[in-house]
Amino acid sequence: MLADDPALGLRLLAGAGAADRAVAGAHTTDLDQPARYLLPGELVLTNGLWTEHVDGATWATEVATAGAAAIGFGLADHHPEVPADLLAACEGLGLPLLEVPEELSFSMIAAAAADTSGLRVQLSRTRHLLQRLGAGGGHPALLDFLRHETRLDVWLVGPGGRAPEGCDPAADPELGLAAARAARRGELPAAIGEGACAFGAAPVLAARTAVLVGAPLGDIGDDARLVLEQVTAYVVLEDARARAQEEGRRTLAAELVDLTWTGDLSPATLAARLRALGFAADGPLTVVASANDPRDIAYAGLGCGDPSVSADHRDAVVLLVASDAADLTERLAGLIGDGGDDPVLGAGRPLAGPADPAALRRSLAEATTALALARTRPPGQRVVRHLELGSHALLLDFVDRQVLLSFRESVLGTLERWDRDHDAQLVRTLQAFLANDGQWRVTAAQLHIHHNTLRYRIGRVAALTGRDAETTAGRVDFALALAVPV
Repeated sequence: MLADDPALGLRLLAGAGAADRAVAGAHTTDLDQPARYLLPGELVLTNGLWTEHVDGATWATEVATAGAAAIGFGLADHHPEVPADLLAACEGLGLPLLEVPEELSFSMIAAAAADTSGLRVQLSRTRHLLQRLGAGGGHPALLDFLRHETRLDVWLVGPGGRAPEGCDPAADPELGLAAARAARRGELPAAIGEGACAFGAAPVLAARTAVLVGAPLGDIGDDARLVLEQVTAYVVLEDARARAQEEGRRTLAAELVDLTWTGDLSPATLAARLRALGFAADGPLTVVASANDPRDIAYAGLGCGDPSVSADHRDAVVLLVASDAADLTERLAGLIGDGGDDPVLGAGRPLAGPADPAALRRSLAEATTALALARTRPPGQRVVRHLELGSHALLLDFVDRQVLLSFRESVLGTLERWDRDHDAQLVRTLQAFLANDGQWRVTAAQLHIHHNTLRYRIGRVAALTGRDAETTAGRVDFALALAVPV
């Protein structure tokens, strides 16, 4: 029927005995080894670019083995006629061979041979998708495939709502972040805001990326939804591949952290190792230690938007981030919290400028010390930055709770009971006096009392406690006692 269609102008050159074969679709290829991408019953259309590497007999045999219905060979300047070896091979194989005139588009032949059955359409889509991924297209290839097949506004969103490398960011960053959070918690597919929805694979350890669609969930037709569900499975595979690549960087990072900790690291070696990890040797760097799951730490590192790598160190996970942003620790904590876990983090002092092993070791020590402090705190308060390590609160957090309460009682107990019994304000007065570094007139003005009244109250404090708030020793005792949470 195809050969007899005058609008096409095809000529049947070989395999006339099998001309009654049903054609279930068309596939265009110039691959040297096309069989793995062919479906039984297809008309295989080719321009013969493979002839530079494969002879006609080999190529025709592979096509016939795949179950193709026929071959259509397109004439062109480089092939003004069908190669003789291909013609002979098709005749021997009983495989119909059609000559396609140069001016005829393959798309017209494909339209004439189209089979719109759902199964074949899906098989064809899968084949095209695998071809793109096999060529190393990664996440961008998946996104392009989605847009082509669904004709919808779609984006891929990873940790923190950020687009995978090579993909354009979501048109609405807030929707992207909401989709990423829903994916992290295994809540997809779901409506995301007004007029948008998101799809993702069932919760698996390798999944990181969700598909954001700029249309309501109820408006996604069956065919488009089938494509979305299919692609999300391949997104998981791409995420897993990316995770496997990160394992190599984690090994390098662990070696760097160990060398930093032992002090066996020269500036030149540090600079070289930072560059091997993808960091600038003279750029900013922050060290964060965590007691959370390593997968959550890696996810947070990806979501923060700066180059990062994690490594196991002693009983913690250390994250190196190429950033000195003041809010970095809080952003990491938020990304960990998106997964439902309570963040337990300790951050060291950010580094800036040329790589300095001593400074990196100091920052690593600060991060691990801050993490030790964070572990002692109640849920919801277990994020400690380096700025907190200079406070006496660090000492208090490492002292037994009952010891602290006993100390507080011994210093402030008589004052608190006196305040209750006499409706006085000795504790409040003492706090203000210490906060103002013992300045009488400033403290009196703040409390709206006469300075003689202030002197009377501070004298009463000394009489009741046996400690003088005007001495260094007395102030230290009072400041520590007031810092103990009740």
